[in-house]
Amino acid sequence: MPDQRSFRLAEHAKAAILLHANTGEILFEKNPHRRLPPASMTKILTALITMDLIESGKLGWKDRVSVSAYAASIRGSTMRLKQGDSVTVENLLKGMLIASANDASIAMAEHISGSVDRFVKGLNEKARALGLTNTNFVNPNGSPAPNHYSTAFDMAMMARELLEKQGTTTYSGVRSALVRKAGSPPYRLRNTNKLIGVYPGIDGLKTGYTKYAGFCLCASACREHQRVIAVVMGEPTRKQREVETAALLDYAFAASKKSFD
Repeated sequence: MPDQRSFRLAEHAKAAILLHANTGEILFEKNPHRRLPPASMTKILTALITMDLIESGKLGWKDRVSVSAYAASIRGSTMRLKQGDSVTVENLLKGMLIASANDASIAMAEHISGSVDRFVKGLNEKARALGLTNTNFVNPNGSPAPNHYSTAFDMAMMARELLEKQGTTTYSGVRSALVRKAGSPPYRLRNTNKLIGVYPGIDGLKTGYTKYAGFCLCASACREHQRVIAVVMGEPTRKQREVETAALLDYAFAASKKSFD
């Protein structure tokens, strides 16, 4: 790990980590194994399970999902789903990765497992299979709940797995995208990650915020085939989240350039 003594990275974050995704090298860490609420970064694991099923052929991009009354009732960040809407798996993934849609996460969980509880069991089994012992989820979207936690390290590992899936950054790396529900005109989703289109090379991955969790971000960026992942948790403001994430990415690319010069 590079010498961190002269740097004040992630100064305001409760926890942070910086990972060279190509090699797995940790470039910076601050309380990387501290258990904290991840807020909507939870959706990284929900998306990973969805992508696993697509990759295995058990789920299709164009499969249609019928939205339940429960999924439609979910509040916070949403893609404005209504009970009875018919939405493709692809559009639900767009909702999760672009707009951080809680309703899309619930609809996907119910479609995959038949119930949110069964899906959550699968989430935790997936975390254990990845060797992540400091993660426990009680819902698929990151709403505040007792015993719902992860760490900066665990979130980076989940992100690294998700970024291996074809199509991930197609959705997470855009500032906005059109989606369509059956029988309705298309409408636009806006990315909650405001570094998209601003920071060179950034192509994801997932924001998070609740009053309890603070401002969180798992960011991925790629330059000259070098991919890095930065995670900050518990930032005091949205602006601080963006500034400190950008500083981490700057540090990572500077370190990568030195390594490969």
